[in-house]
Amino acid sequence: MIPYRRRQIEAYFLQETQYYPAILITGPRQVGKSTLLQHLKEKKRAYVSLDDPALRNLARFSPDLFFERYQPPLIIDEIQYAPELLPYIKMIVDTKNENSLFWLTGSQIYPLMRGVQESLAGRARILQLDGFSRKESHGQEQCPFPRDLSSMMQEAAVSFSIADTVLQGSMPRVLFQEEIDIAGYYQSYVDSYIARDVRDITNVLDTGQFLHFITLLATRTAQELNLASIGKDLGVDSSTVRRWLDVLLTSGLVIELPSYSRNLGKRIIKRPKVHFSDVGLAAYLCSIRTAEAFELSPLKGNLFESWVVSEIYKSYRHNGVDLELYYYRDSNQREIDLLIERDGKLYPIEIKLSADPSHANKNFSVLAPEDSRIPYYGVICPTQTLSPISEKVWRIPASLI
Repeated sequence: MIPYRRRQIEAYFLQETQYYPAILITGPRQVGKSTLLQHLKEKKRAYVSLDDPALRNLARFSPDLFFERYQPPLIIDEIQYAPELLPYIKMIVDTKNENSLFWLTGSQIYPLMRGVQESLAGRARILQLDGFSRKESHGQEQCPFPRDLSSMMQEAAVSFSIADTVLQGSMPRVLFQEEIDIAGYYQSYVDSYIARDVRDITNVLDTGQFLHFITLLATRTAQELNLASIGKDLGVDSSTVRRWLDVLLTSGLVIELPSYSRNLGKRIIKRPKVHFSDVGLAAYLCSIRTAEAFELSPLKGNLFESWVVSEIYKSYRHNGVDLELYYYRDSNQREIDLLIERDGKLYPIEIKLSADPSHANKNFSVLAPEDSRIPYYGVICPTQTLSPISEKVWRIPASLI
């Protein structure tokens, strides 16, 4: 049995339970949602999993009998399998008028989120749990990034294997179960995901074609999204690609990074970038199985960039902090990998796999109109020293994210 590992989101979750009758934890499969809630639950709180077919049928076809048998405080795992429970939860919440009655988990899929928004508006707090960040997996605190330079200077940067970190991804079973067959794990993850989720939330009947789509998207992680190009390669129209992409987005498997355009003219590329939230899955889909294969792959820079973006996302989500992340690209092919808006400030970030990247700051000048609200420009790379490249540009160790 894999021992429990502390999650960054714990403190924020327990804080929010004091203010809402229901808390819904969403996120990709197997990131540890039910494990988290079972670890945090009080003795009086019962646990019910709708993965159990008998309980699922009871919940779907006799929700009144379900709540006669199971009364709050209650954990209901995989609530998306029985959206019929949501109106009953609303009635119980309104009758009891208490907080922390229901802790729910579910994949963030259309029917579930629509049902929550319709039935539990103002009554439920929705939080997202992703896979483990690198710091979490080592039992370290992870604060939202970026931080003040003075704060980061007090932190110890460490050396770690980028290749191994990418190949392992962020799933608990891969990270904490020794000698696991990583490729075998991700193979079963893909098979299970397609079998259990895709058919439930879309009319995709040819799962082989959908797998082709996921694989093609993985080869384009950290790249600008071109629906027409992907559709042409798949032999489907761009609206179908958009619908399939929305399945991955709502399931938490990919991140869509919008373009940044305010105050910078009209020659901005409007298409978003797409990043896989678990780079281990992306590497598997790209047939990268070993550290040697990673080092030889032309995709290694893209995978590292997606890893950095996903780590930064986790640093916000797992602390309950809203985030505004963008990227920049214009018609002159000038690009900045990441822009983070926080508290009225703007942090431009380049992401480079080289420990000593040259010319990494060459495109920062396009942000001259925004310079007054930029504390510093960052270049995240596998260095071990936080150091200046120029007066306002800093080389930032990847381990400080």
